[in-house]
Amino acid sequence: MRWRITDAKDYLQAKDYIDTAVIPLISIRVNNHFKMAAEKGEFTQLLSEELERQLKGRVYLLPPYTYVDRNEITVQGLKDLREELITEFPHVVLLTSDESWRAEDALGNMIVTPSVPLEHLNDSLKRKILDERTAEILNVLLQLWSTS
Repeated sequence: MRWRITDAKDYLQAKDYIDTAVIPLISIRVNNHFKMAAEKGEFTQLLSEELERQLKGRVYLLPPYTYVDRNEITVQGLKDLREELITEFPHVVLLTSDESWRAEDALGNMIVTPSVPLEHLNDSLKRKILDERTAEILNVLLQLWSTS
């Protein structure tokens, strides 16, 4: 399910089964980091969409949380968002390809996965890479769900 009215209606009818909110974290950078930020953002977005597709009915994909820098204001905004969501979703998972979040443990469930430059790959190879990464994330989520 995604952040759109039709899915919101469906969520309200089936919310007992949808216990996980997924929030993609995407950095917006320009100058020397423009291409790398776009690559990581695209990979994170594609991965989160694939995760939602495979786990439809169990996860709710929220819009990407975009930021310029990982700083106190960004972290506080994510904490506030998490607090808002935790009232509806027992599990709130942040998904990113930005390695700078790897050391952040104050936000709860954070999955940091290295991006793969997809621009020059054919569609079947892109699909294979996304499937492999999605499987890794599924294992993390299964562990999360089994401990609650």
